[in-house]
Amino acid sequence: MKNKKYISLLILLLAHLLTILDIFIVNIAIPSMQRGLNSSNGKIQLVVAMYMVGFASFLIIGGKTGDYFGRKKVFILGLLLFMINSAGCGFAVTTDQLITLRFFQGMSAGLMSPQVLSYIQVLFTDHKERTYAMGWYGIAIGIGTMLGQFLGGFFVELEPFLIDQSWRYIFLINIPICVTAILLAIPYLDHSRDDSSSQMDYGSAFILAIGLAVLVFSLAVGLEQISLVKITLPVSILFLFVFIFRQLKRKSKKKEPLLNMELFRNKNFNMAVSASALFMLMLDAYFFILAVFLQDGIQLLPLQAGYFIVFQGSGFILASFFSAKLVLRFGKNVLIFGIMLLMSALILQLVLFYYQIIDYRGYIVMLLHGVGVALVLPSFATIALKNLPKNSIGNASGVYSTIQQLFGALGITVTGSIFYYLVKANKDFAHFYNAFFYGTCIHLFCLIGVLLILLLLPKSILPKYQKKGNEE
Repeated sequence: MKNKKYISLLILLLAHLLTILDIFIVNIAIPSMQRGLNSSNGKIQLVVAMYMVGFASFLIIGGKTGDYFGRKKVFILGLLLFMINSAGCGFAVTTDQLITLRFFQGMSAGLMSPQVLSYIQVLFTDHKERTYAMGWYGIAIGIGTMLGQFLGGFFVELEPFLIDQSWRYIFLINIPICVTAILLAIPYLDHSRDDSSSQMDYGSAFILAIGLAVLVFSLAVGLEQISLVKITLPVSILFLFVFIFRQLKRKSKKKEPLLNMELFRNKNFNMAVSASALFMLMLDAYFFILAVFLQDGIQLLPLQAGYFIVFQGSGFILASFFSAKLVLRFGKNVLIFGIMLLMSALILQLVLFYYQIIDYRGYIVMLLHGVGVALVLPSFATIALKNLPKNSIGNASGVYSTIQQLFGALGITVTGSIFYYLVKANKDFAHFYNAFFYGTCIHLFCLIGVLLILLLLPKSILPKYQKKGNEE
């Protein structure tokens, strides 16, 4: 029985790893994909960003759908749809096709991902076992980040076999992984559902998905197609206003809304969500412009660029083993130190890249960056959910995760657009460095914003652990 439980955890973490992997595996392949599909700068950003928009728009509905119809059914359906959309991405012949399929691939991930956390809560009722399982959940994020960057470079450099371009492997590799996960999930995952769950507001979920997709599209192509954006941007805002109106209306009718507006009356929740939004605005955009800069600016091969970024994931995984203990011991000071470490890493990186230094010094800076992220990111969720009513935690978790994914996508489109605008048609190192410099300045401003929020947070929100007989 115990073995079955841990086999179930392995299956769940494999799916979770896949959803994270597909955010980062694309970054390294972006230059190759852009050349292969003859894509514009604006549209190539959407290949990354639309996955995250689809992911964000289906996270809340994915959790509710699993509660209502059964987590096993929805988990397997998510895997199946993820596999189909991955195959579609692998054989896409135009950038528009790829962007659309990436959006649906993200939606599939949004169906899968909430089931993983729900199953962990159901399978591991003992506090010690659940902590162990959640520890591996966090480690899977680090592995997905690290493995994604490396595999992206590895597959792009392979010789194409039965396909015209090697970047297609980054999507096609998902097919055997999904098949394996489905075949294991059928016998090993138990049926699980929440009988008290209310029916979903699918109309609002659809409106939110369209609104977010059109908004991100508008930001990504804004500098290339101004006349089109004059239409799409107001349309996206209209959809989002309709979504908010529907949520308020459902609340007034005593029906459960997709987005509980009452959450935003909680000061801690607002501050944590704001800090997390700024952090994700920085983080995903950083990986995007770094991958492009290393290959097109410094002229590294895809595998070399992937290997360089792997050190960031290594730092993240390493620090994940002790970050929670440090927060318990030193409170929010750990987060402040993590932000300072990140800012230092970004500034040091600018100096090294100015001289085109890609050696052990660059690896150390990437390690420090990964450690900084691990010290900061996990605690935002703890702060956001602290002191919330029990019946609000599920919705709050979904809203928190949705905002994280959304601002990650927005960061890529905003910073990416500025980056490509500064590069323009020039392909020399000076223009790429200039673009990377200003992109990094945006990231530093985001981190300063996070730092200010952390300084305003009361110390009691992450209290220091006190041993008996010791004073704080």
